[in-house]
Amino acid sequence: MVKHYGMAMDLSRCIGCHACSIACKIENGLEVGMNWHRVETIGEPGAKVGEDLPAGTFPDLSMYWLPIPCMHCINPPCMAVCPASAISKRADGIVLIDKEKCIGCKYCVWACPYEVPQFNPLDGTVEKCTFCAHRVDQGEEPFCVHVCVYGARVFGDINDPHSEVSKLIARKHGRVLLPEQGVEPAVYYLGP
Repeated sequence: MVKHYGMAMDLSRCIGCHACSIACKIENGLEVGMNWHRVETIGEPGAKVGEDLPAGTFPDLSMYWLPIPCMHCINPPCMAVCPASAISKRADGIVLIDKEKCIGCKYCVWACPYEVPQFNPLDGTVEKCTFCAHRVDQGEEPFCVHVCVYGARVFGDINDPHSEVSKLIARKHGRVLLPEQGVEPAVYYLGP
């Protein structure tokens, strides 16, 4: 069976510390203002930052954090709209942007339902999370997974039913963001 890398994020373990976002910036040498990974604060399902957070009435309040990296979709809409063929998907499911081919048209930015790709005005190209492909190729996990203090992230082969990530997704009924988009993301959320 072909490997397909994916990630599970246990929202009941995420404390919103942003270590994952900082790790991403450090590992990838990102410019100020570039964030390949973001963490949204949610007061209730479907709420956005700043909308009556936390949700509920004291003492019954709720709030959680929603980390959003690239979803490395099975059917990546960013790749489908790229007129320069700058976006490709590896055999293991990791979706990458070739900055040498990117013409900076931003079609991928507009096509992504998760608002992940970002235009870098300094070089006129688009960038996004790579699942730290350079680390994965060395047998290591993405840096955001490595630094997660509370173990809220698990990375591995989602095609292998015996992998830790697959077992976790099955046991905790993992779900994806925006399933109605039909892009089949490889990032699953557990809880809260």
